Amino acid sequence: MKTDGINITGITCDSSKVKKGFAFVAIKGIKKDGNQYINDAIKRGASIIYTENDIKIDNIPVIRVGNSRKKLAELLNEYYDYPSKKLILVGITGTNGKTTSSYILEHILKNAGLKTGVMGTLGIKLGERHIQTNLTTPEPEVLFHQLNEMVKEKVEVVIMEVSSHGLKQERVYGLDFDIAIHTNIGYDHMNFHKTKSDYIKSKKILFDLLKKNGISIINLDDKDGLKLMEGNTSTLVVTYGLNPKSSITASSLKLQDSISFNLCIQRGMTALNSVEIEPMEIPISMRLIGRHNIYNSLAAISGALSIGIQPHTIAKALTDFNGINRRLSIIFNKDYLIIDDFCHNPQGYEVIFETIQSLNFNKLIIVNAIRGSRGAQINRNNAKVLGSWCSTMKNMILFLTLSKDAIGAEDSVKSSELLAYKSILDKMGIKYIINDNLKDSLQEALKIAEKNDLLLMLGAQGMDKGKEIVKDILNI
Repeated sequence: MKTDGINITGITCDSSKVKKGFAFVAIKGIKKDGNQYINDAIKRGASIIYTENDIKIDNIPVIRVGNSRKKLAELLNEYYDYPSKKLILVGITGTNGKTTSSYILEHILKNAGLKTGVMGTLGIKLGERHIQTNLTTPEPEVLFHQLNEMVKEKVEVVIMEVSSHGLKQERVYGLDFDIAIHTNIGYDHMNFHKTKSDYIKSKKILFDLLKKNGISIINLDDKDGLKLMEGNTSTLVVTYGLNPKSSITASSLKLQDSISFNLCIQRGMTALNSVEIEPMEIPISMRLIGRHNIYNSLAAISGALSIGIQPHTIAKALTDFNGINRRLSIIFNKDYLIIDDFCHNPQGYEVIFETIQSLNFNKLIIVNAIRGSRGAQINRNNAKVLGSWCSTMKNMILFLTLSKDAIGAEDSVKSSELLAYKSILDKMGIKYIINDNLKDSLQEALKIAEKNDLLLMLGAQGMDKGKEIVKDILNI
């Protein structure tokens, strides 16, 4: 590929990955400034440099750009011959529900005979092949490369979780999204965004990236949902939710050991493939639990309808969807029940406790991993929700853990975060047992678990290894 008169053999913003003939894009990040690594990139063989700074270097072209992150995406997009133009690209953004909605949609599409790829919190999935990633929305070098691999593998639809970080940091700049789905907007990542308006503004970027005549799918029950459409007049808007004004809604809800409802398509719609979806009502039954999974299902159903999957095909596919790891996962159900969930913000905790109200149990045992390296405020807010629910439980035992034996430095709990959590619970008069290690908390919890008890394993990265620890302890 030729750029600014120079033939290049690759593109990167990581100087350690530079090879002979590469273009190096210097990006000023949160922790490191790529401009400090320009000389290293040149030594390794870079043939051209892009930077926002005014720099001159002998014997190598240095191109000043207005936005290095956008330039990186532009170069990679061209290098891989614009892969998103060859796919149906679905972006899902929101505070909660992105992962579950993604995998419900993937399950529907696979059952309809389409070849799919998924990118998100659980990594990159291409067929049965999984690639682990550190970010919900990968960095552009990984993202564009994997999209190109999916094109080579004849993938038809790619479903991508698009985080607010990924949007604000221009990781998906230049991609042609056909469909954008909004799940909900709550409190999260405020150590990064500082204000909710900035958080919403970042989420809105996804909808502004839609192709002309692309489809925006909005949760009408979320009070901030329609803010994502402000000033955007070039896309078709499909709404979902329990609000009767929604395009796609649900009635006759049943929430106990599983969920069922009547899917109501209230208005006809034209899918991306020009298939006409007629108004109708059709029963849906799923093996998931929790009211929130009705919303996740409606988001995925709306996406599938927009792609052109017929309602009866969707209903049939949903009957054998078994859920995904760490999203209200039942990991043990014999004498007592163990549920594992990736709680990471106040809304996530609310969902869990609202869900377990429909379950019958004697004693409630909670092992909660405090969220590390995400700020004191999110931990105060999480503690308030956890504490308020615990105060209503008559027979409850709460374990807190720092998960020092199960996480890396990037997720370690800072002293300020621990203090924030404890101070809220202490003020509310909530008793708790705290352990440094996750295994210690789980061992103590399992020792006191008795017939018909419920053990909740809650937390984000700090609880990721909880399932394997429990299986080891119980020898299952």
